[in-house]
Amino acid sequence: MKKTVFLIPFLLYALIGGAQDFKSEVVLVNVPNFNGKTLTKAPVGKSKTVQLVRTKFSKPLDSYTSLALPSLKLGNIIGHPTLGWDDIDFKVPEGVPAEYDSEWVLNDVFTDGDFPVAIYGRKPSSEKLPWGETEQDISCRGREPHLIMLLDPAREVKKVYNTRELTFPPNERNRQEVQWAVVKDGVLYFMETNRVAPDKNSMGHYLVAVDINTDQTLWMSKPRTANSSNFLIVDNSIICGQGGSGIPDYIYVLNRYTGVRTHEYWIPTAASWFSIGEDGQLYVALYDKHMAFKIAK
Repeated sequence: MKKTVFLIPFLLYALIGGAQDFKSEVVLVNVPNFNGKTLTKAPVGKSKTVQLVRTKFSKPLDSYTSLALPSLKLGNIIGHPTLGWDDIDFKVPEGVPAEYDSEWVLNDVFTDGDFPVAIYGRKPSSEKLPWGETEQDISCRGREPHLIMLLDPAREVKKVYNTRELTFPPNERNRQEVQWAVVKDGVLYFMETNRVAPDKNSMGHYLVAVDINTDQTLWMSKPRTANSSNFLIVDNSIICGQGGSGIPDYIYVLNRYTGVRTHEYWIPTAASWFSIGEDGQLYVALYDKHMAFKIAK
């Protein structure tokens, strides 16, 4: 399979505090289309993944209880915790371009990995919609985000990945978006999902791993693996959630080197947010309750 790579110099500007120019290379993520079959093997000693043991389970939530972590107390719709709960308190972090190449607008920034990662979508339109508002009135975030910018402070040249070939698959009814992205140990991990709940035939909602040194796509998970708001990397594992109308709700554990599902845990409603507490337990916000798990390594 041949990989299509475009290296295009761009000017990044519209930085907070004034314009700043620097070159970046744009890489079109290749489409391996191997539906969960890995292109890599786990390194020696890295094939074992964590297991989860349920420890707490809340009743349906009218108000949040002591089971919930502060990072989960944003209501069941988490929004974008890195840049604010909603567009009212949306703030662009210092040093992050608010716009990219004049056509792309910042959607979110993720800081869980080795360095920050930003995602960009198309600029909201200023044309009025039938009911009188514009896209800019509704949200200042980039629409349908599918550009991923690596903000490694050690590199003068920033790298941008274009996931369009994954985001707009020709046979998929609903367009995908980059929901969450982190870089860990030289690998970019990101989640492709959309706002429409998947059905049993959907080919969307998956995780992807790309080697940022070679730009090779290492693996894509099976479809219908992840549509939670985020995922966590714990040791050799990725913890994510999948659920929706008409399909079972599960927490999945994947081997982060291969993308293969190693464990699955049924949950009563879809998982929206994952967080590790100070006690080392995994806390999961569901649609109407919270659960906690001991992480067995």
